[in-house]
Amino acid sequence: MVAVHVLNGPNLNLLGTREPATYGAVTLAGVEARLKAKAEAAGVELTFRQTNYEGELVTFIQQAGLAGAGVIINAGAYTHTSVALRDAIKGADAMTIEVHISNVHAREEFRHHSYMAPVCVGVICGFGVASYDLAFDAIVPLLEKRAAKPAA
Repeated sequence: MVAVHVLNGPNLNLLGTREPATYGAVTLAGVEARLKAKAEAAGVELTFRQTNYEGELVTFIQQAGLAGAGVIINAGAYTHTSVALRDAIKGADAMTIEVHISNVHAREEFRHHSYMAPVCVGVICGFGVASYDLAFDAIVPLLEKRAAKPAA
């Protein structure tokens, strides 16, 4: 069975109340419910987590990657500051898609750089919480293709 871990970083626990003009009114629990329904329909095992701590995100990435699960990550502000998250993705060989609710390239200059993007299979931003759905729809076929490859 294909497995996907959806990992959320700092302040995403405030989704739905934090800056609704930028991030919308849907809560993180709402995002989780949407993805759980998609995963169930697709026969995908879904793990959904949020933490405000960088080291815990590193551990979550390592666990997912070493288990062969795909990762959808919204690292929040850590996207722009964390070499540790980048190294965890690369080190655990985690097939990862970076997501952002807002279009980070239409925002402050410091948000334009991602340390993770170069080691991710893709980046999706600017589609509101639908960015998570788009990432799920993109990563599942990649994981299925990888699972279908014969062992070398």
